[in-house]
Amino acid sequence: MPDKHGQETRPVARFTWLRRKSRPVYPGTIPEGVPYFVGPRPFVLLLILALVGTFATGFLTYRHVVLASQTAQVGDSALCRADGTVNCDGILITDYAVLFGYFPSSVLGLVGFTFVLWMVVNALVNERIRKVSWVGLVLYFFAAIGFSWYYVYIMAFEVDYICTWCIVVHVVNLLSLILVIIVSVKKKNEFLLPEIASKAERIYFVAGGILLSCFVFFVSMSAEKALSFENAKTKYEDLANDPVVITALLKGSPTYEVAMSSGDPVFGNPAAPYPIFFFSDFQCPVCPKVEHELRAIVALNPDALCLVYKNFPLSTDCNASLVGNLHPVACAAARAAYAAFLLKGADAFWAYGDLLFANQKQLKTAPWSEFAAKIGLNTTKFDRLMSPDSPAAMKVKEDTELGAKLKLAATPQIFFQGKNLPQAFKGEFFVDALEELVKARHPEKTDFRLRHR
Repeated sequence: MPDKHGQETRPVARFTWLRRKSRPVYPGTIPEGVPYFVGPRPFVLLLILALVGTFATGFLTYRHVVLASQTAQVGDSALCRADGTVNCDGILITDYAVLFGYFPSSVLGLVGFTFVLWMVVNALVNERIRKVSWVGLVLYFFAAIGFSWYYVYIMAFEVDYICTWCIVVHVVNLLSLILVIIVSVKKKNEFLLPEIASKAERIYFVAGGILLSCFVFFVSMSAEKALSFENAKTKYEDLANDPVVITALLKGSPTYEVAMSSGDPVFGNPAAPYPIFFFSDFQCPVCPKVEHELRAIVALNPDALCLVYKNFPLSTDCNASLVGNLHPVACAAARAAYAAFLLKGADAFWAYGDLLFANQKQLKTAPWSEFAAKIGLNTTKFDRLMSPDSPAAMKVKEDTELGAKLKLAATPQIFFQGKNLPQAFKGEFFVDALEELVKARHPEKTDFRLRHR
C-alpha cells in the first residue's frame, strides 16, 4: 500500500528480484522492482577481474613451488621470459617473494583472489548477501592495493627484474579497487536499507570464504613443502650423518677434470695439495654464505686446502651455455673482480668480491669504479680492464666455457678431488666428506685429517 509520500512499498521479506525502473529509497523500505543494494553487473565485472588475478597468482605460485622445491626446470611463459629485466623467476627466488621468511607472496595473492571469487559468486547466486559481500570486497581491495604498491616499489627500486605477471596482478587490484569505490559512492544510500541476509546466511558466507582460503593456502604450502622434502630425501637422505655413505655415493658419481691455473684467484696457500674449486656468481644470493663457509674451512686447514674461485655468471652476456639472463650484471661484476685481481692480486680480488656480495642490491647501478677506489686500485687502469675485450673479460669467458663443459646450470657449485659436491653438505659432514674423498683418491693417506670448526 502507498506510504505518506505516495510511494509503493512492501515488507522487507517480499522484495522482487526483477530489475525495473529505480524509485527513491527510504530507510526501512525496499522500492518496488529494485534489486537489493546493486544489480549483478558490478559483480560480473569483478568476477572477470578475479579470474584473471587467480590465473596470474596461480601461475606465479606454480613457478615459486617448482623453483623452491628444485624439482624441475620452469620454461618461459608468454609474459615472463627469463631474459634481461623481464624475469619473473629472478624475483620469485629473492627474499622479497617470501613474507616473514615463510609465506610466499604469490600464495597469499592466490588465497586473496580465491576469497574474492567466493564473495562474487555467492553474491551473484544469492541477492540477499550482496551488501555483506560488497563490504568484504571493499575491505579486501583496500588491503590488497597496499601490498601492490609495496611490490611495485620493490620492482622499481630494489631488484633488477620486472615480473610482468606480477604487474597483471597489481593492475587487477587497482581496477577492482576503482570499481568498488565507484559503486560504493554511487550506492551509498542503499547501505541504509535493513540487512535482509539471515544470520545463518552470513555465517555460511564468511565462514565458507575463510575455510576455502585456508584450504587453498594449505594445499599450496603443502605442495611446496612436500616437493622440497621429496627432493631433499631423494638426493640427500643417505648422506645425512654417515661420511662413509657420502664417499660411497660420490665415488659412484662422475669424475671431472678441473685444474688450477696461475690466473685463478686463490684463497689460502696456492701450494696447498688439495684445492677446492668454487664456481660462483656475484649476483647469486646463496653464494656469499657458501663462500664464507669454505673460506673458514680453508683458514683452519691452510697446509692442506685452498679455495680456487671460478666464474660462472648466470647471464647470457658472457655465458653462452644459458638460455635465460637470470643475473643481468653478473658478467660485469665478474670482470670487475678479476680486474682487481690483475691489478693487485688475490687479496684485492677477495676484498673486491666481498664488496660485491655485500652490495648485491646496488650492482645494477654499476658501481665498479667506486668499489675499486674503496680498496685502493688505480681506477684508470681498472676501467680499461672492464672493457669486453680485456684480459679480465677473457678470463671470465674461459671460466664460463669450463663451466659449460661441466654442464653447470646454477651456482654455487663445488668441485673437490674431481667430484661435484652436493650443496646440502654443511658443517662437519662437509669436512668429513673432504677427508674421505682425499683418502679415496690417495689410499696412502690413511691418517689424513682436517680440522673442524
